[in-house]
Amino acid sequence: MKLLLCFLLILPSCGYRFGRGDIAERYCSVCVPYVEGDNEGVLTTALIRSLTTSGALAYRSYGSDLVLKVCLLPPRDTNIGFAYAPDDKEDDGFKDIVVSNEARLTMTAKVALIDRCTGECILGPCEVTSSLTYDFEPDLSNVDFHDFSLGQLEMHTLAQDAATPPLYSLLAEKIVSYVNHCW
Repeated sequence: MKLLLCFLLILPSCGYRFGRGDIAERYCSVCVPYVEGDNEGVLTTALIRSLTTSGALAYRSYGSDLVLKVCLLPPRDTNIGFAYAPDDKEDDGFKDIVVSNEARLTMTAKVALIDRCTGECILGPCEVTSSLTYDFEPDLSNVDFHDFSLGQLEMHTLAQDAATPPLYSLLAEKIVSYVNHCW
């Protein structure tokens, strides 16, 4: 009896776990259908790239063991940095208008990993979120309250467009990490 108790205590200390093992031990391949909400296919491409470089599961366009279903939710853009608009006419050099000059773009995706043969959901559905902070120069050509109330900050839109592809890559890496490291 003591021998059995010692054996049961030693098993967890050497890393042994009861159960079927992680996903990479049970399955060999995964396919990624087009991500819902990814109109240009940038996140789909980033997911495939991350899967192929991770090495845990082989990517296949058809005939795979698993299907990674991803649904992209609308991005959130939040202004997080502000400054006073410069003015050469004022004594202190600044107008009394506060403009944004830094933002955080956040993307969330619903992720589910499904056994292709049985249709059983192996992981998820869960939400994976990633964010990226970026700076931009506010358009101060016509600085008045009316322009800013309409949200006409051209440089902000251009900076957001430039920040989107790296954020897709970050989100893809996070999704692949979730798939590879969940039990």
